[in-house]
Amino acid sequence: MLDEDDMPESGDELAAANEELLAKIGELESRFPKIEMMITNLRKENETLRDNINKINENFQDIMALYEVVSNQVNPFIGISKITATSMEKMERLEYEANALRKKVDELQRDVVILADIYLKQHDIDLDGVINDILAEEEISKVISGEDSNG
Repeated sequence: MLDEDDMPESGDELAAANEELLAKIGELESRFPKIEMMITNLRKENETLRDNINKINENFQDIMALYEVVSNQVNPFIGISKITATSMEKMERLEYEANALRKKVDELQRDVVILADIYLKQHDIDLDGVINDILAEEEISKVISGEDSNG
């Protein structure tokens, strides 16, 4: 931001300040494709994770339905048969695997966030700065084009 002391006084200074702003805008515009590609990739990864979670939920519901069928067939007065015991072991193993998959999905989500942060730092992208610059540019464009009619 320019202070009152830094405000250009002559046409040459105004032209230089304008060129500097145009150069910054050009730099920002050159970064947009990279950021858009990164956002697209993150969205795809999130969609894949969402699909995997949905599949896990469907499998878990199928397991629970099977569990209900098996548990309804067990006669509490006779005891647990070998078939029922084997089915129960399978159910427990499937439940354990479902929990392990949930943990892996959670870890993958954390990894995606960490990788995005690393990518931004490696390419020296200040996402908050880019967003603020774009918003400031939009405000300047509105003032220049006369869209901002506060008075």
